[in-house]
Amino acid sequence: MENLFLHYMHERVRREEEQTVQDPGPVITISREYGCYGNEVAELLTKKINAIKAVEEKSKWILVSHQILHDAAKSLKTKPDEISHIFGAKEKSIFGDLVSIFTKDKYLSDIQIKRTLAEIVRSYSVQGNTVIVGRAGCVIAKHIKKSVHVKIIAPFCWRVEMIKKRFDLSTSDAIDKVKETDKNREAFMEFFRGNKPDSELFDIILNRSTIDTEEIVDLILKLAKVRDLI
Repeated sequence: MENLFLHYMHERVRREEEQTVQDPGPVITISREYGCYGNEVAELLTKKINAIKAVEEKSKWILVSHQILHDAAKSLKTKPDEISHIFGAKEKSIFGDLVSIFTKDKYLSDIQIKRTLAEIVRSYSVQGNTVIVGRAGCVIAKHIKKSVHVKIIAPFCWRVEMIKKRFDLSTSDAIDKVKETDKNREAFMEFFRGNKPDSELFDIILNRSTIDTEEIVDLILKLAKVRDLI
């Protein structure tokens, strides 16, 4: 039942995107495996795009990631830490969501949170001149013609070492953290992507362990220029 329900909600979100978005963008989405530090790439990418374009303040490209959580919390009239579990901690059950929907109480269901997040990501995509990190941007903005969708990956052991150093963890704790985060991110993405493989979502997949930040940014810039995003 749970898989069928997720499929239904995924298709519903997809149909809403197709019906509400017209001639949006440009937008670049960056998905990343845990430990690959996509924000570092996105920050440099945004900086380089604005340096190339030398545009007015109102036309500058912006980076959005954590802001999406704050925008969603504001829209739902709650605090960011009340809905942040949607990206990491264990989510509520589908049964709990259904009870919430049918009883119409004040409890915020995960479905409601995800739909609000999708609306906000969609809004930034339509606005254009935006680099979106995570938040299922690769799915929500996939139909936008003037877009580039990137995924940054790295071997599991490499990512474990990065997390181990960043949080000063033991190897076993770092392994557990990477595994748990990977699992939760995949659960979040499944709601939006359904069973679509990476080959249907991304234009370019880059290995963070063999390509440094500057090289990754330059490769994304080249593709963005070819597609006339910048």
